[in-house]
Amino acid sequence: MKIKAHSVFASLMVAMLINGPVIANEKVRVSGGETVKLEAGQEDAFPVTVDLILDEVSDISIAGGRARAVAELLLSWRDEAMDVSKEQTLLGDAVDTFLAGSFDPGVFVANSEAPREVITRSLTLFPDGRVELYEKFAVTLTFETAIPSYPFGNLDLHIELQSANHALPELTFVPRHYEFGHDDLVHTVVKGNWYLIGSNSEVIKVKSLSHGGNSRFAVAIFHIKVAHDFLDVAQKILVPLLSILLLSLFINKYSVIYETESGGDNGSWRVGGQLTLLLTLFALKFSLGDDIPATHYLTMIDALFVAVGIMVVFALMWGIYTIYLFQSGRVELGYKFEHKSNVVFVFVALVFLAWILSFLFRTGH
Repeated sequence: MKIKAHSVFASLMVAMLINGPVIANEKVRVSGGETVKLEAGQEDAFPVTVDLILDEVSDISIAGGRARAVAELLLSWRDEAMDVSKEQTLLGDAVDTFLAGSFDPGVFVANSEAPREVITRSLTLFPDGRVELYEKFAVTLTFETAIPSYPFGNLDLHIELQSANHALPELTFVPRHYEFGHDDLVHTVVKGNWYLIGSNSEVIKVKSLSHGGNSRFAVAIFHIKVAHDFLDVAQKILVPLLSILLLSLFINKYSVIYETESGGDNGSWRVGGQLTLLLTLFALKFSLGDDIPATHYLTMIDALFVAVGIMVVFALMWGIYTIYLFQSGRVELGYKFEHKSNVVFVFVALVFLAWILSFLFRTGH
């Protein structure tokens, strides 16, 4: 049974590495009735139906906790006092004029860096009392970079829609359709080195300083769960880091220090080589600033940088001390340090490896 399980897991990993982020092109649909959770006190509130289509998610910055989204929003409600004989569509200032004299949801994106950029907007009135407010907009979203197992694990990007005008029970949101892209337009919704792995929506209530500071407002949250392309992380981070580590161990093993008063010709190369690797590690860390989460805790990538850095510094200090032993005439002790170094470094590397792999089982902070 264990062998079979390992075989299935290995097959999945191979398929993921070969196919890459194929799932990014798939359409994901979320039915409001199946995914929406309403808190107590929202069932009897005035309902505003929400339909959301995400056209594009791009510029995902895991270091800054920001992402740009382009979406289409449709808000629907009933106005029993409205009296129109046929369907009408209002544009431009006519939309604001109608909403000013009627019911205006006053929706804003609560987790945006700045007010959303409205691309187009229209209001449709129906003879049966239905009102539909359509809007296509672009917005820069903020999100929590809680991903301890990075580059593995996933991020929860989300759009929080909240009303500025009506508190509960004057208004609550009822998500109905939540889609990614359009059926008749084949394109990748999630751009860059990320791919879509899931989504869901929910409605919660939050307290606000608005309306006297004691009112609660409904908030419709549309979650966008994405994961990072492993191959991109591998070529940018994992391969360079592992190369630095292997070169450090290689230099320590084969740049042997001879039994001479100067420590041998390889002594200077052993110190210079480790020092060069250490400076290369610092430069790599600096160049990857936008690809590493900025968190108050260590992620898997941070642990890998720490482990490789300690190994290189340890090898550098070990080599310097071994040269000192030979130069001071304690040849026998120098040989002991020289021969024991390989065993010590392999053991320390295995300890660090176990520590790094433990981050795969951490879900959040």
